[in-house]
Amino acid sequence: MLKLLRVQNFALMEDLTVDFDKGLTVVTGETGAGKSMIVEAIATLCGERMEDISIRSDKSFAEVAGVFDATPSLRARLRESGIEINSDLIIRRKIERGKRQSSYINDQIVSLNLLKELTKEIIDLVGQYENQSLFYAKNHLSLYDTYAGISDLKNDYAVNFHEYRRLQNKLEHLLESMRQKDEKLDYLKYQINEIEKAHLQEGEEENLLIEKDLLLSSEKRSSLSGEIVSTLYEAEESVIERVSKVKKIIEELSSLDRGVHGLNENINQVITTIDDIYRELSSYHDKIEFSQERLDAVLERLELIHKIKKKYGKTIEEISNYLENIKKELSHIETSDEEIRDIKARLVEVEKKVIEQAGMLSTHRHNTSASFQKKILELVSQLGMEKADFDITFREKDLDEDGKDEIEFYISTNPGEELKPLHKIASGGEISRITLCLKTLLSDVDKIPTVIFDEVDTGIGGRIAEAVGELLATVSQRHQIICITHLPQISVFADYHMLVQKEIKGKKTFTYVKKLDEESRKLEIARMLGGKEITKKTVEHAAEILKKIKKR
Repeated sequence: MLKLLRVQNFALMEDLTVDFDKGLTVVTGETGAGKSMIVEAIATLCGERMEDISIRSDKSFAEVAGVFDATPSLRARLRESGIEINSDLIIRRKIERGKRQSSYINDQIVSLNLLKELTKEIIDLVGQYENQSLFYAKNHLSLYDTYAGISDLKNDYAVNFHEYRRLQNKLEHLLESMRQKDEKLDYLKYQINEIEKAHLQEGEEENLLIEKDLLLSSEKRSSLSGEIVSTLYEAEESVIERVSKVKKIIEELSSLDRGVHGLNENINQVITTIDDIYRELSSYHDKIEFSQERLDAVLERLELIHKIKKKYGKTIEEISNYLENIKKELSHIETSDEEIRDIKARLVEVEKKVIEQAGMLSTHRHNTSASFQKKILELVSQLGMEKADFDITFREKDLDEDGKDEIEFYISTNPGEELKPLHKIASGGEISRITLCLKTLLSDVDKIPTVIFDEVDTGIGGRIAEAVGELLATVSQRHQIICITHLPQISVFADYHMLVQKEIKGKKTFTYVKKLDEESRKLEIARMLGGKEITKKTVEHAAEILKKIKKR
């Protein structure tokens, strides 16, 4: 459900925030006030391209943001795409003048294609936009099946079909393995032998790299440590010799002045420290050895480890997993003859059951079509299309998880016209009303929470408009409906009424949206009934209509 819409510098809307609620919301206003901009902003959230022309002339950017409830299925889809959300779903679109547009979901940048794919699950934009789920033939079968009440049978069929596909894939894999058996066996055995013979150990490579560096630096380390040992003790004028001289001088000085007597202890500590360093470095120097044989062995071992990791995995864990998998594959190949016989027998059983259940599904679907067709025609007739014709076209296809049927809804809105797929209907008003009929009939099973109607009142009025309002109210019990309209007969059915107004300040034009209270709503209905001049009579008429609707 759409909870909030925020628009900045988009067309005539400079800074606009609109809260939406459940049920039926109508958006009205005088011609040219900017009602369609609300739909355009929502369409932008659904992936309609933003162009520089959308930016207010005195601004450098435009931004549209929407806050939605996130359904569990949508959360799962987002996780698959690497997007985690804890509460609301926040979609944001931004364009800067002369730059590329950007799309965000919960502040994570996403592609336009992903945005379009995801928003098709939460919003139906009915009118001139592409986000109309009922106009995609791929959605017709699942909606129709739920209406037909065959969900349980379809679920049972799907379980058997997936088992059928699994067995087919496994048999195909085994047969292919058999065709390449000898070559594959030799190859797998070679890989297993090569990995096991290497005896790779955790941390071994790191230790070998340290040892390699020590071996390569042995000459330099020997030179440096020897130089330090010599400087400390062995060279002429060594450090210990100089410090010893200082010690004697301090002793003589302290005999003359007891105030510096403490220096004796300090100089003794220095001599002790120098002695410790000398002994430690002497021992270190004596232990430094260079072995070309050991270096060659280390380099050879590192090369082997690198070779195994390059072929079988980046880590010891990956290599171990790979080894385990190819051992299983080897075992399967060696025992595949018996397994193939078992799978073929099982496949015959499951295939028989799948074909039988697919036939049952198809029978139920065909038996339900007359009822579905009748109800749709009754609804479109109520909405002023008495001469319309509707049909469900069945086509047989290869078995898949839905069975053997492929269906598509066809309609003709005028006498003498051939039946056409829903998406080929030209009139925006007809599209909106037919969608409304389908939404009414399928409101219990259609999972898309928000529906935006932009042209549902095109070319209608009077009784037909009232029927449209009634159907919108009916569908709004299961879905959030937002309807742009200029007809009072539709507006009176709303749970919430928003007014779009245009105001000119100086040389600038601004569009505003406000939610109407009962009194303001009555005046807006009166304006829609009587035009710009609102009389006492039109206000009374508006109040009477609203009162009448409330009693229903």
